[in-house]
Amino acid sequence: MLDVPRPVVEYLAHLLAARRRRIGTPRRSRALGPFRQAVLILRWFREAGCVHCLA
Repeated sequence: MLDVPRPVVEYLAHLLAARRRRIGTPRRSRALGPFRQAVLILRWFREAGCVHCLA
């Protein structure tokens, strides 16, 4: 469970989606959608970069 407010995750997901559109990333070409990538990024920062903790 991530202890970050949902609006924060949604805001980051919006920024990621906008960046993908700006650089022309094809749809469905990424392993994760913007929302799940936002969750992963926030977990990465919360766990201080511990890759094993993300699994």
